[in-house]
Amino acid sequence: MNDVTQNEKNPVSMSKMRKIKRKKEIKKMKRNARLAKVISICLIILVSALLISLIGYSIYRNINRVKPSNDYSANLTENGLVKDVQASDHLKLADYSNITVPLSEIEYSDESVEKDIKGLLDNYSTLDTKTDALIANGDKVNIDYVGTVDGKEFEGGNTKGAGTDLVIGDKKYIDDFEEQLIGHGIGDKVKVEVTFPADYKEATLAGKDAVFNVEINGIYNVPEFTDAFVKENLSDKAATADEYRKYVKQTKYDNNFTKWIEKYLMDNTTVTSYPEKYVNHLKSIKKYEDQSYFEYMNNLYASAGSQPPYASFEQYTGMSEEKYDAGLVEQAQNEAKMVLIFQAIYEKEGLNVTADEFDKYLGHKTTENYDSYVKAYGKGNVMQQLIHEKVLEYLKENATVK
Repeated sequence: MNDVTQNEKNPVSMSKMRKIKRKKEIKKMKRNARLAKVISICLIILVSALLISLIGYSIYRNINRVKPSNDYSANLTENGLVKDVQASDHLKLADYSNITVPLSEIEYSDESVEKDIKGLLDNYSTLDTKTDALIANGDKVNIDYVGTVDGKEFEGGNTKGAGTDLVIGDKKYIDDFEEQLIGHGIGDKVKVEVTFPADYKEATLAGKDAVFNVEINGIYNVPEFTDAFVKENLSDKAATADEYRKYVKQTKYDNNFTKWIEKYLMDNTTVTSYPEKYVNHLKSIKKYEDQSYFEYMNNLYASAGSQPPYASFEQYTGMSEEKYDAGLVEQAQNEAKMVLIFQAIYEKEGLNVTADEFDKYLGHKTTENYDSYVKAYGKGNVMQQLIHEKVLEYLKENATVK
């Protein structure tokens, strides 16, 4: 019983140690309390900062979100000019006083005219599924086929009874596929043997021998391009076949001339600043048009009883609305640049658009059509388009073509 602890021997020391321990516990509790308070304050600051950031971003998006608008004449005067803008103040304008246009870049060849006419006649062709005629080079036919390689069908090699058109001799199909149909008639089943090119886009088919079991559904009757055809179908443009050829040649020439002049001006003009209000207006118009087309496509599918192809506008554009809005800037600036160029020349040369020219440009013969057009787009927008035409006319008259 001699093993008595030091604490039992010294009750005072034991009490003192308890006091020291208690002080340490109190001190630790105070330190933890201060730490908890600091952490709490930090969390409050962090959450507040996050909320402020979210609120700030929401405000930012509301301010910067492009709002669709179909008011085509907003920010335009009734005379078609951008409101409160002196176009020349925003541009270092190209030298347009002595433009030389290379004839080779704008003329339209006779061969191109005939190609256009061939395409036109195709639109008037009708499929004959009963004729005894045999397929000849140049004929347009409708066929179905099933393609195999080593006896197995391959993806994309089956029309599945839907039929497909091709013109014999156009070389749109591989190897001599088209030529092997020559001499056959409607209802014939033809075994066409071909070899895919070594560099064919589908690597699994490249260089492979293939067999197509083809069934001929019909041969198209393509009308002849005669004076009678023009009189019946194209009388608003010409009275004879030769007149229509001249019409196509001149129209294409004028279009190429226009594109050349516009490109020259765009390439050789520098914008020093963009009128922000007008650029924002163009962005709104573009967004309205894109959203309208998105809605039109979905409604078209829905009316046909099909599932709409796009669940949202963002899916349609393939990007977030914020990214889409940002992408509108360059488009709007390019359009604004063209508008400013033509307005600057219009103002600098003292050109003028008259009411008679306005009516002629619209091409309407009745007041009702005129009023509906202006109601849809506004007089300012129509006048702006007419300013563009007026300046083009002036530039073409003063350009040298050689």
